Amino acid sequence: MEREVGKFMRKWICILLAAGIAAGLMSGCSRNVGTQESAVWQLLETEILAEKADASGEVDFTHDYSEEIKADIEDVVSKSESLQKELEQIETQGEMNASSRWFYVIWDTELNNLWSRFMNLADQKTKESVLAEQRNWVAMKEEATLLSIGSSEENGSIYPLLQNSFLEEITKNRACVLASKLAGIKGEDFMLPDRSNKYGLFVDNQGTGNVYSALVTREGLNGENEAVISVYRTGETRGTFTDHGNGELAFASDDGNVRGIIYIDGWKGASFHVTEVTGNSAFTVGEELEFPFAF
Repeated sequence: MEREVGKFMRKWICILLAAGIAAGLMSGCSRNVGTQESAVWQLLETEILAEKADASGEVDFTHDYSEEIKADIEDVVSKSESLQKELEQIETQGEMNASSRWFYVIWDTELNNLWSRFMNLADQKTKESVLAEQRNWVAMKEEATLLSIGSSEENGSIYPLLQNSFLEEITKNRACVLASKLAGIKGEDFMLPDRSNKYGLFVDNQGTGNVYSALVTREGLNGENEAVISVYRTGETRGTFTDHGNGELAFASDDGNVRGIIYIDGWKGASFHVTEVTGNSAFTVGEELEFPFAF
């Protein structure tokens, strides 16, 4: 029974992925729709082929399943188009909040699947190392959400949508990291997808499940580029930045006291170099702050 439920969930995840691509709702699809779409169809073929397996889990590779797979994929596409029409008819904030959770569930399910496969293949030393990192990520999720989007009181009725969208993004990112580690164990090549060199959440957790310092770059409500830099036992500064390209962002605090350069290095984290300080500030010129954990 559990196996059948797993098959059902995986196929519906594929349907939701297909619908997400069609809607353009999934983060990053505007940059790489073709690659993402291809990956979804490959996943569909894999899951459908798995359903052809007999009770022992073996597939009869002497049988030509191509027409059956094609028919099943057409059925999935049809369902995804139907789901897409339903998504397009969503009008109320409550409906948007509820539907947004599905896209988070997609990546949370995939993350759990990857984790199970990783634990089955990794040696003990690797398991312990990655398990510690995974536990830290889980422990920091709540604070990471607060740092990135604020509290429910600040955002009102749109908060569940913002929360689900953020959790979808960081869970997808974590799944990519785990997939990379799994590929390494299996001796396979895996290229991490491009990350934004402009927006993101980066923290210094000092190898623990606590956020000590954090750097948040995001688009504000009026389209401006915002940054919040908080440093353990030092203080916090908020301001805006100008994008110079290639992950280099020129920061200026709202109070005019701090200027510097934010360097975003994708999956490797980010840093902030203080170039100018005036007035009363907890920061010093020449100070280099590191935020190595990328959410």
